Amino acid sequence: MQAFQSLARDVETAIASGGGAKRADTLRQLTTLFIEQAPQLGEDHVAVFDQVIARLASEIEFRARVELSARLAEVPNAPRRVIGELARDSAIEVARPVLERSPRLGEAELVEIAGAGGQLHLLAISGRADLTPAVTDVLVTRGDGAVVRKVAANDAARFSDQGFGTLVRRAIEDPALEELLGRRTDLPQHSMKALVTLAAERVRRDMGGRGVAEADLLEAAVAAGAESAARDSICFVLPSDIEAALPGVFAAASRFGEREVAQMLKERRLAEALAGIAYLASLPAETISQAWAAPHYDPLLFLARGLRFGWPTFKLMLEARIGTAPPGALLREAFANFEALTVPTAQRAMRFVVARGRIGPT
Repeated sequence: MQAFQSLARDVETAIASGGGAKRADTLRQLTTLFIEQAPQLGEDHVAVFDQVIARLASEIEFRARVELSARLAEVPNAPRRVIGELARDSAIEVARPVLERSPRLGEAELVEIAGAGGQLHLLAISGRADLTPAVTDVLVTRGDGAVVRKVAANDAARFSDQGFGTLVRRAIEDPALEELLGRRTDLPQHSMKALVTLAAERVRRDMGGRGVAEADLLEAAVAAGAESAARDSICFVLPSDIEAALPGVFAAASRFGEREVAQMLKERRLAEALAGIAYLASLPAETISQAWAAPHYDPLLFLARGLRFGWPTFKLMLEARIGTAPPGALLREAFANFEALTVPTAQRAMRFVVARGRIGPT
C-alpha cells in the first residue's frame, strides 16, 4: 500500500493547492491504482480507497467526474460511497455510466434514485440487467414514455403484477409499448388477456364507422378448434402438413411471394400455400392452421392485408377455403371489409391474434 499512501498525501496537497488540473491528475492516478489492485482487495481496503477517492471527487470539475464514473462503472468491488454519489449526481453525463452498469448499486439505492431522479436518470436505470420488481414498480409509475418502453423491452427486467398492470394501462395510448408487452414471455395470463382486449379496442377506434365488426375479428382467430374442423374438414389443414411443406418454401425463399401463394391456391395446394403464408408472415404453422379453419374469414383478412396481398389473392383464399366460389353477397361483404381494413391496423392486430392464441379460450 506504499503507492497508495504516497497518493493519499498527494490528495491532501492537491486539495490544499486548489488547482483543478492537479486534483484531476491525482484522482486519475488514484483510480488507476485502485482498478489495478481491485481484484486482490478486500472490503476493508476498498473502504480506504472509498474515503480518499470520495473526498477528492467532491473537489473536481465536471469532466473529471464523468471520466471517474466511466472508469468505475463496471468494477465489481468499486467503492460504494463513490458509486452512490456518482449515481445521484444531477448531471446525467456523470450518473449514466454507473446507473447503467455498476453492480455496486443495490435494490434500495436504485429504488431511491428512481423515486427522486429525473427522467434521464430513470432511462439509464431502465436498461440494467438486474432490475427487480421493486425497482421496476417505480420506473413504470414515474417514468415517461421512453422509460416505460425501454424497461418493457428489457428482457432481464422483472415485474410485479402491479407493475405489469401499470404497463398495460399505459399501453392504452402507446402502441409501441403495447407491441413490446406482446413480445414478453413472462407476461401473466390476466395481463395478456387485458392486452388483447386493449388491442381489440384499438382496432375498433382505428376502424371507426367503416362497417367491419372489429370486436369479433380477434376472437375469430382463436375460435377454431376440433369442433370447427369437424364441421368443415374438407378445408382443414393440419399444422403438421404446413410444417412439412415449409422446407420447399424455404428453398424457394428468394423468389417466393404473393404470386407463388396465389398459384398454389389456384392449384389447391393448400398446405404449400399456407406454408408460404406462414413464411411470409413469420407466424407459426399452428396459427395459420387455426386462422384457415376459423368460423369466419376475418383472420385470413388480417393475414392478407397484413402481408399487403391484393384483393384477387384474398378472393382466392376465400375460394380455396370453402372449396368453391363464394356467394356473391359474401364476396361483396368481404371486398368492403378488405377495403376498410388498413395494412398497419391489420399488422398490429395480427400480433395480438398470436398473443390471444397463447392464452387459449376463456
